[in-house]
Amino acid sequence: MTPPLDARHHNPGRHLLRLLGGLLAIVLTSTLAAAIRPAPATAAPGDLILNGTFDNGSTQPWWTRLASTSTTVTAGQLRVRTSATVGKPVWEDLIGHFEFGVTAAQPYRLQFDASADVNRPLRATVSRADTPFTSAVDQTVTLTSTMRRFTFDFTAPFGDPQAVLLFHLGAHAASTVQLDNISLTPLPVDPATDPILYWNGVLLATYQALDLPPTTSSREAAILHAAMHDAAVSVTGVGNPYRVRVPVSYPGTLENVVAPSLHAAIDRAAYDVLTALYGGQGQTYSQALAGAVALRPSGVNAAEVARGDTVGAAAAAANLQARANDGSSNNTPYPLDGVPGSWRPTNGKAAVSPNWGLVTPFALTSGRQFRPGPPAGATGYTDLLGKQEYRTQVQEIRDYGGRTSSLRTPDQTQIAFFWANDLPGTYKPPGQLFTHTRTVAEQRKLDILANARLFGLVALALADAAIAAWDAKYQTPIDLWRPVTAIEASEGPGWQPLSQTRDGVPYTPAFPAYISGHATFAGAWAAVLQRFFGTDAIAFDATTDDPHAEGVVRHMTGFDHAAEENAMSRIYLGVHYRFDAEAGLATGRSVGAYVYANRLRP
Repeated sequence: MTPPLDARHHNPGRHLLRLLGGLLAIVLTSTLAAAIRPAPATAAPGDLILNGTFDNGSTQPWWTRLASTSTTVTAGQLRVRTSATVGKPVWEDLIGHFEFGVTAAQPYRLQFDASADVNRPLRATVSRADTPFTSAVDQTVTLTSTMRRFTFDFTAPFGDPQAVLLFHLGAHAASTVQLDNISLTPLPVDPATDPILYWNGVLLATYQALDLPPTTSSREAAILHAAMHDAAVSVTGVGNPYRVRVPVSYPGTLENVVAPSLHAAIDRAAYDVLTALYGGQGQTYSQALAGAVALRPSGVNAAEVARGDTVGAAAAAANLQARANDGSSNNTPYPLDGVPGSWRPTNGKAAVSPNWGLVTPFALTSGRQFRPGPPAGATGYTDLLGKQEYRTQVQEIRDYGGRTSSLRTPDQTQIAFFWANDLPGTYKPPGQLFTHTRTVAEQRKLDILANARLFGLVALALADAAIAAWDAKYQTPIDLWRPVTAIEASEGPGWQPLSQTRDGVPYTPAFPAYISGHATFAGAWAAVLQRFFGTDAIAFDATTDDPHAEGVVRHMTGFDHAAEENAMSRIYLGVHYRFDAEAGLATGRSVGAYVYANRLRP
């Protein structure tokens, strides 16, 4: 039979031995045993603490460690007459409350009123009941004769179904302490203080400041989010790391057994990665770090921050080192062959990232793991250009993707620019998909751990989507020319794609058409979110950074809706054929499904 609630929460003797056994050598006296017999007690709705107001006149379930320390309830307050423990540890004299559950990454608020007959310190901790007795919050306050309210917010760095709240009263002369209105309540998740969302925002600002291709930007996002994920996993012990689970040791005594700060660990991992990746490009992150520090809960102390810094630095170092020789610095020029159908420069720009398909993937076995078949099943350029399917698709681009098209609807024009984000100053295709991820994460009120995993999965999938797409673009027999080149070859100059710079100059990205990078990114993104949330049917309002769609918001009925609209946008923009979009979506979906199944398992 399950014992009644008060009995489950008011049997602290066995927990006290477990909490302090070995380190404290406690022997519960018969007096103490009598003092902790169960008595009816209640907690306010949402409060984890039973009888924190002492309105029922009882001291239960509160217990004291020393038989010589007495507790009574006077005028609705708990009156504690402490023992003389000068020269002994602060934990020599304790009053506490056992057996309530805390959840890793959940924010909490500890509040209590306290005073004393003499000015004296009081240390408050929420800790594990087992070795190493790690504290989630550890704060020391000074009590005076005036009853004061103390409030400490913290994010639990661990989960424990049998946590303890302790007030440490040792290392002091005998005194009288009054306690009242003690509460420990879960707080709602606040996206504004989530370090994963914060540093993702810093990353997007970096994208806007630097004109980065989607290849390098997706790689660097994966390193950043993998490091933050590993830092979070290392602190909480929840989930599987991508690269490293940093060991967390507790060299101190009970007077200094605090857990690493989850916020500090994530902040340090992000700061170190961004500085390593972008510091040489004129980007500094000291102000961003200061902003992150300002968002930390009030209950974080210096020891927690120091330990969090250590964990975060190790997570960053491991993930950076793992990518040190991944092939991303291969700048071998792309050899043009001049064969009709093969890619050649547009807008006078050299090929972008021609060797990216050879970069070591983050999860895939190779860039060609999900390589699509050739466009229209062609055996080569001559075969492709002679196929009716190819001619039909060129005509579709001519009709719907031209700047002066009379067939493209206003909505299709909006779709084209909405998903573009190709130009300098925008957050590029990966940045837009991260923004949509942020929207959904905030809408679903995900906590820090969930966001660490979600954004880690999205980042890994986008990085490998880039490698897979660029493998198809450059490492296959057909490096397909762009529609503008195809139309010029058959009709001469004159036709212009809808795609354009901020100044209205025709613009086509400087890499082969097949397959569409946008579509591949979108397919991978949708596949991850569908699996993470267990459904495609999550509606959200999507935004854009493209200057030709400023302020536009489009309502998406689900992740596939967004992905398919993204892919089709490249046809309306005049920069991709239909088979580019379709093969890109299929490849991206395979990449996303593989990443989700094989990395960052819960």
